[in-house]
Amino acid sequence: MKINFLDLKEFKLQSSVLSTDSFSSMQSLQILTDYIIKEMFDLHNEASQTVWDRKMFDEELKREGSGFLICYSDGKKTDGDPETQSKFTSADIGASIVADIQSRILGFFIFYNVLDEMHILDITVAKNMQSKGIGSLMLDRIIKLNKDVGIKFFFLEVRVSNLTAVNLYKKFGFKIFMLRKNYYEDNGEDALCMVKEL
Repeated sequence: MKINFLDLKEFKLQSSVLSTDSFSSMQSLQILTDYIIKEMFDLHNEASQTVWDRKMFDEELKREGSGFLICYSDGKKTDGDPETQSKFTSADIGASIVADIQSRILGFFIFYNVLDEMHILDITVAKNMQSKGIGSLMLDRIIKLNKDVGIKFFFLEVRVSNLTAVNLYKKFGFKIFMLRKNYYEDNGEDALCMVKEL
């Protein structure tokens, strides 16, 4: 099973510069964008404790400096269904898989950049796809892409109880620099603040 990545903001930008003769293409791209955002929002509600509402997604998409990396596969149910794959690696990235209305969103990454800093707002992987390497592939891709544009510091907060995520970040060189008490509104859980410096 092959997967691919989509930069949602870049995709939206390309769709907005289409000529007016491409009205049907523009409509198709808007439908696809709406589909992807809905799938992201549904996936987030299913897999994450942190509450975002749809308006927050839309506002973040408009924010200057923000970014959305989507990981997806094609939507066809086959013997190569992503749920049956034990682990995804860089060898499973297939650039020829184009996002369409049948694509299955496996995970996404939301961030914003300020000067030489990236602030990671959310990394969500579908429940049935967790511990299969999707989070690692997204994090690796984001770090490599943004290192090339001058990002030197990567910041994030993570629940103290989310040991899987904490271990993933440590694997990528993130270090704990602070504890935020009662950070999460849903249950008052503390957050570990982590940073990676290039």
